[in-house]
Amino acid sequence: MGLFSIVLLVLTTVFGELIQKQLEIQSTSAVESDKSYILSRLEYDIGRSDSLTIPATLGESSTELELRIDGNPYIYRLDGIVLEIDNNGEILRLNNVRTAISDLSFQSIGNIGGIPTINTQMTITSLAEEASKIRQATIDTTFGLR
Repeated sequence: MGLFSIVLLVLTTVFGELIQKQLEIQSTSAVESDKSYILSRLEYDIGRSDSLTIPATLGESSTELELRIDGNPYIYRLDGIVLEIDNNGEILRLNNVRTAISDLSFQSIGNIGGIPTINTQMTITSLAEEASKIRQATIDTTFGLR
C-alpha cells in the first residue's frame, strides 16, 4: 500500500508540472502571436492609408488612431482590454481572448510638412494564470505613411 501511495504521488506531481508547463507555453504563444499580428496589421493599414486624422497635430498623443484608407475611416482603439478596429461600424478584434492590451498610445511625430509618422506603444499581457510569472510583451515602434 505504501509503494502505491508513493507512485501515485509521483505521478500526480509530474502531471501537475506538465500541465503548468503547457500553460506557460500557451500563454507565451498567445502573447507573441498577438504581438506579431498587431504589428503586421498596423504596418499594413498605416502603409496603405491616405491620411492621418487622429492624432492630428505633431507631438499630440491619443489612445485612438484614425486613418483614412480609400476615404473610409479606420479607427484603432481600446475597448476595455480589447484592441479593435472600427471600419464604418464593422468592428474587428485584434487580440485573442487569452490576452489583454493596456497602455495604448499613438503619438504623431515627424517634421512639419514631412511624411506623417506614428509612434505606437502598448503592452500585451497573457490572461492565463501562472505560478512562475506574468507573460508580457511591450510594443514601442514607429510607422510612417507612404
